[in-house]
Amino acid sequence: MANKLAQDIEKILSDAVGDFIAKATIKKNCEMLGLTPDSITAAHIPQLADKIEKSVSFFSGKDVGAQVAEKIRALKG
Repeated sequence: MANKLAQDIEKILSDAVGDFIAKATIKKNCEMLGLTPDSITAAHIPQLADKIEKSVSFFSGKDVGAQVAEKIRALKG
């Protein structure tokens, strides 16, 4: 991924759920918003954080999902 925001989100996710799941989570949640990881901009962060929070919460629990989403929302474009 060349997009800096996508790389930052992947790092946040990797710390919480591992590399493989992080890559898949970014890709799938971007697709649901009509994006690709390389097309993420700061304007997409709130929606993407909400989607990723739900995904991570499902697999890793609500606390982990909320922490990940909070870190993603703190990113600046």
